[in-house]
Amino acid sequence: MNVIFCDIDGTFQDLGVEVPQINYDAIYALQKQGDHFVFITGRGYAQLADLMAELESECDVIFSNGGGYKLVGERIQYNHCLSLEECTKAITVLEERNIFYHIHTNEGIILRPVENYEMNILALREKLAPLGETGKQIMDFKESFFEEQCQHVDNPLRYLAEHPELKVMKIELMEASDEEHQILRSLLGSDSAYVFSSFIQCLEVVNPKSSKGYAIKEFMNKFPDAVSYGIGDGENDLAMLEVVDIPVAVGNAKEVVKEQCRHIVGNSVDGGVGKFIFDTIIR
Repeated sequence: MNVIFCDIDGTFQDLGVEVPQINYDAIYALQKQGDHFVFITGRGYAQLADLMAELESECDVIFSNGGGYKLVGERIQYNHCLSLEECTKAITVLEERNIFYHIHTNEGIILRPVENYEMNILALREKLAPLGETGKQIMDFKESFFEEQCQHVDNPLRYLAEHPELKVMKIELMEASDEEHQILRSLLGSDSAYVFSSFIQCLEVVNPKSSKGYAIKEFMNKFPDAVSYGIGDGENDLAMLEVVDIPVAVGNAKEVVKEQCRHIVGNSVDGGVGKFIFDTIIR
């Protein structure tokens, strides 16, 4: 048996672009021959609704970089979340340094009203300007998402304290300054909070056990004799690539990711995931 763990953004799907049909077809072909395809993503489960609706058959999902999971036919589980104490430490730093951040919970994303971050967003647009139309599309998508699909609260930390039923999967920030990124890594990281870069100009703060590597080890306990594949593109995929039997990078992956992989396949926008699966795994 094979178990294929696949990142979504930048791997299975390019931002703002439809999923190549060959990727869906590869999932169905794997399932038909008795293999497992597992989405493993930094997104919260609520952010996967559109993608899940496109599937003809359900898949296992590890979400929030291992903060929770949803197995086929079972209820959602939240197992590695940030405590209110860690949220307080991180948010205090981010507020003091005027950083554009948002909080992923089991009931969606919360952040302060977007107008509080006009200068931050402008700086991010300028940072991504060398990417041309792609950079503009990224920021248009992000800004629209934050304005229209997130919950706005005046004081996120107070809101969390008033709603102890919420489970915080991660705190994500976007920052234009690379120098500030290095400072924030130092300020936000601790024994009880892990910090890593994810999408362009983003950092994420999570529970140290909320990692793709840890989640895969837990998942593979059910299939000790299976061959595991991991397909990814970004820094948050490195923990996954370290623990699978066969690490794979899409062509648009960061160089540090490619260096850790046995196979480099086609770009995400061209269906590199599906083509690799058909060429290598489907019998």
